[in-house]
Amino acid sequence: RDPASSGHKGRLPADGLGVEGVDVGAWNVLYLYLNHKKFEDNGARFPATVRAINEAFPRQYSHAFFSALTPGSHILKHHGPSNRMLRVWLPICGLEGFRLRVGDTIVHPNAGEAFIWDHSFEHEAWHEGDETRVVLIVDIWHPDLTEPEVKFLGTLQSCRLRAGRALVERAAAEQEERGVGRDPQDATYFEIVEKARHLLTDDDWWIVRAERDPTTRPT
Repeated sequence: RDPASSGHKGRLPADGLGVEGVDVGAWNVLYLYLNHKKFEDNGARFPATVRAINEAFPRQYSHAFFSALTPGSHILKHHGPSNRMLRVWLPICGLEGFRLRVGDTIVHPNAGEAFIWDHSFEHEAWHEGDETRVVLIVDIWHPDLTEPEVKFLGTLQSCRLRAGRALVERAAAEQEERGVGRDPQDATYFEIVEKARHLLTDDDWWIVRAERDPTTRPT
């Protein structure tokens, strides 16, 4: 499940633990970069892709991943937390029968034709084709932000994430001290990160979670 945010109203399950990203089908990701963390094993499998990302996007947001969506899937409508970044899509394969709605605009991507969109707008997607749809996604800082602004916002985000990670580690240690009958590494992030919610934006929330659970899907 993904972190619950203001963009997920009406989708909270009975147990209160996050939200489902799809109501039918399956959606998964493979990270190359996430908040300045490089996923070395994944990058080793796609060295040319990593090199191209670094060369083409000097102002990348340090989020880059492959997104796979199975036939028959529907990604529920949601929106990102802010427009400080824009999302670059490079559709790779399985685009037949796929469509993306961003605001009031319907997009029918074509393989090999990159485009950029603002994921702070409400969006959802449908895949009615016969093959798994695969897209390379790279997030970049909004071009209207100056370099000093990017540096300032990046520093703020790093500080929040450091605080969030520290609280996660502290909560895990407290569980271990209390003799909770499970490995603290396996404690649900939805329990632990609640302790840091006042320090984290929705975007930061899933970054902290995804650094431990690479199956976490982006907002």
